[in-house]
Amino acid sequence: MTESAIRVEGVFKRYGQNTVLNNIDLDIKEGEFVCLLGPSGCGKSTLLRLIAGLDMPTEGKIYLKGKDATFLPASKRNFGIMFQSYALFPNLTAFENVAYGLRNQKLANKTVNEVVNRYFAMVGLTEARDRYPAQLSGGEQQRVALARALATNPSFLLLDEPLSALDAKVRIKLRREICRIQRELELTTIMVTHDQDEALTMADRIIVMNRAMIMQSGTPQQIYERPESRFVADFIGAINFYPDFDKGGRLSAVRPENIRMGTEPEEGSLCAELETMEFRGSFCRLTARLTGMQRNDELMVDLPYSEVKQLDLKVGGVVYLNLPSQQVLHFAEQGA
Repeated sequence: MTESAIRVEGVFKRYGQNTVLNNIDLDIKEGEFVCLLGPSGCGKSTLLRLIAGLDMPTEGKIYLKGKDATFLPASKRNFGIMFQSYALFPNLTAFENVAYGLRNQKLANKTVNEVVNRYFAMVGLTEARDRYPAQLSGGEQQRVALARALATNPSFLLLDEPLSALDAKVRIKLRREICRIQRELELTTIMVTHDQDEALTMADRIIVMNRAMIMQSGTPQQIYERPESRFVADFIGAINFYPDFDKGGRLSAVRPENIRMGTEPEEGSLCAELETMEFRGSFCRLTARLTGMQRNDELMVDLPYSEVKQLDLKVGGVVYLNLPSQQVLHFAEQGA
C-alpha cells in the first residue's frame, strides 16, 4: 500500500451560494479501505460522486493512479459502485444482473459464466443465481449488488451507505464479507457511512467530515483514542465532557470505559451517587452524579456486567470514580 490510487487536491463543490465541499485534500493508497464518516449533509456522498465522475468539482483536481481524471467521464474511471438502494433489474435473474456489465463488454458466454460463477461463490450466493430480486432477501440482494460491482474487475470499489437498509445481524455479517473480499482482492475501497461502528470495524483509515470539511484523518484507533476536536470526540463513541477548573477552565473528556468505579474511596477518587443502570448484555452503562462539589457533573461509566454483580451496585448508592489522567482528553472550548 505505497502507490497513491486516488488523490484529491484543493477540491471545492458549490451549488450557488452553498458550499458542499470546502478545500478537500485527500490521498488514498493502493489497496486501502477508507471510510468517509460524518453526519448527514456533511459532504461525504458528494465527495464520493466526484471521485466516481458522477459530478464535477467547482475547483480543484482529482487524480486516479497519478493521472488527472478531474473531468474524465464516469465510464472511463473503472470503478465498481454500490448504493444504499441495490438498483437491481427486477426483470433479470440474479445471474443476469451480475452478467449485465460483462455482456455489455461483448465477452464470450463462456467467459461471462466463469466470471459470474466465481463472484457468486465469493459472496456465498451460488444457490440463488436463478432467482429474481423479488425472491431474494435484502441481504441476498446486497450480495448480488456486490458481485455485480466486482464482476467487471474494477480498479476501485465505491460504497455509498450500502448496508444502512439491512437489519443488524445481516449488516454485521455483510461487513465481514465485504472486508474479507476487499482484502482478498486488495481492492482500493471508499465507503461512505454515518455509522461509527461500521467505520471502526471495517476501515484501515477513517476520514471524519463535518460541514463540508475534513475534521480528522487516521486509523480507527487514532480517531477513537486521540480525537483532535470536540466534534470528533463526540461523534465517535460515547464520551463524557466536563469543565476542568484545574486546567484553566478548558473542557476535559473521558470515555466511559476508562473510568474506574468502586464502592470504597481511593486516593484521588471522586464521590458520586449512582443514578441509573442500563443492562447492555456483556456490560452495563451507569450514570453517576458527582457530589460534595460546587459543580454538578453527571458521568457515564461502562463496566462489565460481571463487575457490576461483584460490586453489588444499586441505584441511589454511593460510588467512587477514578479518572486515569493518561486517558483524559483536554479541549479548548471550540476545539482541540
